[in-house]
Amino acid sequence: MLPLSGGSDTVDLGPIRAGSTELSTGRSPLLFWVLAGSGRVTAGSAVHEIPAGELLWIPAGVRYAMETDSSSVAFPILLPPSDGVTDGPTAVTRLRVPPGWEDRLIHEFVHNLGYLRGDAERPTSLFEMIARADDGCTSLPRLPQSREAFEIAHALLRTPGADDTEGQFAKRAGISTRTLQRYFVEETGLTFTRWRLRARITASLEYLKQDREIGWIANEVGFETGSGFTRAFRAQMGESPSDYRRRTRSRPTDRSARTDNDQALVRMLAQPGQSGDTAPPIPANATWPRVNGAHVAVWVYRGEARVDVADRSWELRTGEAMILPAGVRNTVTVPTGSLLLPLGFRASNGSTVTADALETVQFSPEHELALLHTFVAAYTPLRPRGHNGTAVFDIIATGPLAQSVSNESVADSIATRLAATIAARPADPRTLDEWAREFGTDAARLRREFRTETGSTYPQWRSLSRMTQARTQLQLGIAPGTVSRNLGYAHLSAFSRAFRTAHGIPPQRFQAQSVERALWLRSVPRAAEPSTRVLHTH
Repeated sequence: MLPLSGGSDTVDLGPIRAGSTELSTGRSPLLFWVLAGSGRVTAGSAVHEIPAGELLWIPAGVRYAMETDSSSVAFPILLPPSDGVTDGPTAVTRLRVPPGWEDRLIHEFVHNLGYLRGDAERPTSLFEMIARADDGCTSLPRLPQSREAFEIAHALLRTPGADDTEGQFAKRAGISTRTLQRYFVEETGLTFTRWRLRARITASLEYLKQDREIGWIANEVGFETGSGFTRAFRAQMGESPSDYRRRTRSRPTDRSARTDNDQALVRMLAQPGQSGDTAPPIPANATWPRVNGAHVAVWVYRGEARVDVADRSWELRTGEAMILPAGVRNTVTVPTGSLLLPLGFRASNGSTVTADALETVQFSPEHELALLHTFVAAYTPLRPRGHNGTAVFDIIATGPLAQSVSNESVADSIATRLAATIAARPADPRTLDEWAREFGTDAARLRREFRTETGSTYPQWRSLSRMTQARTQLQLGIAPGTVSRNLGYAHLSAFSRAFRTAHGIPPQRFQAQSVERALWLRSVPRAAEPSTRVLHTH
């Protein structure tokens, strides 16, 4: 293990600077959790001040922006769409996090980044509990995930009283009415008509709380008469609009008040066999075997982790960090109760970094908040202006490794040139023997060098490389058929079989779980995306 410059306790990671995001509208609910310091969320026309130890539930469809103060660490945690966990409180809701839930929240944040395989059986977590913590209202219907249908749904939420037909919406979106209907049924479980009705009833709730007249509300949310609105409201809610208004008047109006929300959270956590202040255990997890296109820094925040690079293995403990080199087969395995976090990445210039060049470094507990801040800034839009995404990476890449991963070193190995060429042109069907003739070298020698430098045979490396790039392209919203062609598969069915064999789920489902994350990936530094100069994205 390499000591950090000046000793672990004296390494200066710099101050934790204030961060912020631009205004955006989420397709999925989001939790803004402040671990240390303070932050705020502008949601709609309201500003919510969030101190350490609290989180803010932001429903899907709400326009929001996030900020953190200096010396503060906050996690914006997406709640991706999943079966049975699609509804939740319709209002922006503030809650206090019970002691003992911090590591579980960080696990959920890590899990939602998408680089882990996923829990085989995810225990009930805070997110599912919050999603069921409705206030007796109807919930915002699940938002569709396809681009065209989402834009239509968002338009309906902005102007629920609009009287445009399905056909008119479909025409403006450039799709057929039948396709629009199919998107809504497949992606929300509701027909377009039922979805619009749910959205209109949901929109009416805030007007009822404002004591607006029933006829005015009916017209505002798209009903021709007050009686028609009342019938639809009763069918959806089980009570009349007037009864709903009387019932909600008796409740506290401050949705940020701690007492009632704390009590509700305690009730949610009080599951059979589980006390209200005990978080579910952090499950074991692992990455898919992969070939990174960027050098990635990883750090064990809690517990331990096993890192396999080529034919070597490392057992890391709390506080230890190392670099996973680009272009080399690697896998990370994390046991129950442990957390390994990626801290950032540096684009590869194609130079070879062998497993023998890798070293570990040790951070002290005093570095934890700064490293967590770096972690969030590397993988979400919540970051300081002018954030240096490689500062911590450069601390970890010490000694001989520093020169190997620098952008100044030059790739001259034929095996490395071949790997970079395949990564840039994954659809090229040539065999290793054909590539040997292309590079003017002996096939047997190239085969040996390729195995030594990448940790895999040529067929194994090509397969891992294609699947790594497939995950990235799917997460960026590229259609599975296009991904299939980009990677050189003759038919979509062949690509789907290969992807299912590698990941256990078809590419369409993998992409559906990654739509919201794709929006964030587009806002992080470009080193995270495929490039003709790198071997493959991580």
